[in-house]
Amino acid sequence: MSAEQVRETILRLLGEIAPESSAADIDPNVSFHDQFEIDSIDFLRLMMGLEKELKVTIFDFDYPKLSTLKGCEAYLCERVAAA
Repeated sequence: MSAEQVRETILRLLGEIAPESSAADIDPNVSFHDQFEIDSIDFLRLMMGLEKELKVTIFDFDYPKLSTLKGCEAYLCERVAAA
């Protein structure tokens, strides 16, 4: 799976959880919480959706690494490549 496919998956799932999010408006270095006011339950839903879609395991102690689009992409590309 390419980095672009990983990004598309993140943005699609984020759009389902935070419908006000727009790919054009996302700052890749600002946390999802700060941009879209998603709470911890929404963030957990995002993580679970990413695990299911990308067929990877995301460890809960790694969640802080996935709080931004940039961090999410980097982490998930690495996990997908290792799978």
